[in-house]
Amino acid sequence: MYQEEQTIVYKGYARKSSEAEDKQVLSIESQVADSLKFPYLSDKKITSENFFTEEKSAKTPHGRPVFEELIKEIENGKVRGVIAWHPNRLSRNPIDAARLVDLMDREKLVEIVTQQQVFRNTPNDKFIFALMCLQAKMENDNKSIDVKRGLRNKYEKGYLPGVAKVGYKNDYGIKGERKIMEDPERFKLTKQLFNKFLSGNYSVRKLLKYSDEVLGLKSIQRKKEGGKRLKLSQLYRLLTDPFYAGFFYAKDESGRKTKYEVNKSISRMITEEQYWRIQTMLGRKGGPRPSKNKNTFPYGGRIKCGGCGGAVTAEHKHQLICPECKLKFWYPNKTHCPRCGIEIEKMENPKYLHYIYYHCNKRRDPNCLEKCIEENEIDDFMSGYLKENFKISSDLKDWSINHLDELEKSDKENEFERQLSWEKERDKKKKECNELIMMKARKEITEEEFAELKTALKNDIEQIEKNLTGNKDSSSHERVERVRRAFDMAVGLAEVFENSEYEEKIEALGELGSNLALKGKKLTFSTEKPYSMIIRGVIEAKRENPLFEPEKWKKMNGKKGKTGDFAPACPAWLRE
Repeated sequence: MYQEEQTIVYKGYARKSSEAEDKQVLSIESQVADSLKFPYLSDKKITSENFFTEEKSAKTPHGRPVFEELIKEIENGKVRGVIAWHPNRLSRNPIDAARLVDLMDREKLVEIVTQQQVFRNTPNDKFIFALMCLQAKMENDNKSIDVKRGLRNKYEKGYLPGVAKVGYKNDYGIKGERKIMEDPERFKLTKQLFNKFLSGNYSVRKLLKYSDEVLGLKSIQRKKEGGKRLKLSQLYRLLTDPFYAGFFYAKDESGRKTKYEVNKSISRMITEEQYWRIQTMLGRKGGPRPSKNKNTFPYGGRIKCGGCGGAVTAEHKHQLICPECKLKFWYPNKTHCPRCGIEIEKMENPKYLHYIYYHCNKRRDPNCLEKCIEENEIDDFMSGYLKENFKISSDLKDWSINHLDELEKSDKENEFERQLSWEKERDKKKKECNELIMMKARKEITEEEFAELKTALKNDIEQIEKNLTGNKDSSSHERVERVRRAFDMAVGLAEVFENSEYEEKIEALGELGSNLALKGKKLTFSTEKPYSMIIRGVIEAKRENPLFEPEKWKKMNGKKGKTGDFAPACPAWLRE
């Protein structure tokens, strides 16, 4: 069933994900070290240089570039045996497991060596290997269910998971019973911000200045972040966060946003009425009521219908879940529950639901069949698209801007040389013009010859003057400055569509010059230069060299390159 052992070329594969699935798994270095100690490999000359390594999740197929490189080498006959610490390092999904089994069926892969056993091209071995990979998938699925159940229980108890918000701190007590409590240093300071804004005498920017210069409010210093004064975007999030008013929104099992009450043990900074008043002052919806203000739609006017080419409009949809009969209904024009008749004002803890839908206005084609899409789906699309195709590290941004500075410096030197050359040419033409006048005065040429030669020289001098004026134009410098801004935005732009509010999204979309089209409840996205060039460049660079990003090169330092060595991946597109 398989070739002689001495003819097998082995390659190892070690993987660790940053996600929860691999919390108890050995580090990559430990996996490689343990794999080299397998008794089966004792007489084979295998070293750490023979291992492929990467930090990627294996839950979904075709998402690991290094694993794909290993598969390609097996397909090409360069590798006949694979070494892995455990089968779940190779696959946690049925597709990749089936691909490896298929390679065995086609006798391209002879054996898979793991700590547990050696899998060869036999029915029993292939069945056990696939079963162990499927077992890893089942563990992932169970963990996902457990995590969602845990989050739902936490929401129902009135707690938000994660790091406490400004003004509060986490209780790092017994695991499973940890809560959120007042931060004695920041609670009163944060409450002052709300009171100052509610007074009506402070704009958001003025409030930020007050926070910096008077209160000196800073976030909690943590291991890797914090200890810094609030930014404008953070202050906007603070003022629009309902948690401070005693409630919050989280997605339920169906993915819909649901309202939850904050646990009574957590002190509120403002009342719910004050919260909605703040939203009115910020230009947002002034309560759980539909808003007619078109400016609450960040994507308004930016989406075209992919079916008929018409405009896409947006509208709010507000619903309420009756706490008595659980009926969900449109409530703005109602005072009672349509089913049980209870007054809305007398309901205890009703659930208010709010959605924003974008849909074709059907003015161009009344029979257009394109369906609507929720705003949070657009946010998810924009965030995912930009993370995949536009997000870069701060190291790559700094390297790119330094490269731009070098190009601009070179352009200025060339521009100076061109300027000097045109000035010399202009002086030469003017001298020829003076000589022509002298020749006419000496009657060495006729009137017709003088007029013809003078017109030609005059046209040449005018063209040279235009060239000199064009060289002094500052548009080149402005383009370079815009590219610098584009690289700055590429570091954190994707997060704007995850966490930010209307103003930040509008600013980001305006800078991108984005064009969105809605077709079949799916979006397509295009943008203008220089953003389109960066997106195209990132895609091309990742395709040519998946390890071109600085943080990935650092992990490979001493093996395949030094930090900041992007030369194989991106000068071609950056020089455009």
